[in-house]
Amino acid sequence: MREFLVTFAEYVSFGIGAIGISIIVIGALLATWEYLNHHFLRDGKNKIFSTLSCHLILGLDFLVGKDVIDTLLLDPDDDFWQSLARLGAIVFIRIILSFFLTKELQQFKD
Repeated sequence: MREFLVTFAEYVSFGIGAIGISIIVIGALLATWEYLNHHFLRDGKNKIFSTLSCHLILGLDFLVGKDVIDTLLLDPDDDFWQSLARLGAIVFIRIILSFFLTKELQQFKD
């Protein structure tokens, strides 16, 4: 039963990571499309930044969730604390990126 749960959690983690990456890629493609079509407009910059930022924030949130699941799946062996510290640093960096992107996005909307 434990093997089934671990395998299931690995598939869920992979799926959540794939969704996060897909959201970021779609956002980058949409922002690029908007840039190519509207780069000469004054308000185009705000719309492009807003599109890209929203997708990056949402994608990063999904990737943080994936990292949390991956952390729970770690086996307590010799490298456990090193792996936990590495994943903690990755999650911390992603949370900081999300925070500052959200702050900048709020400035553009004001």
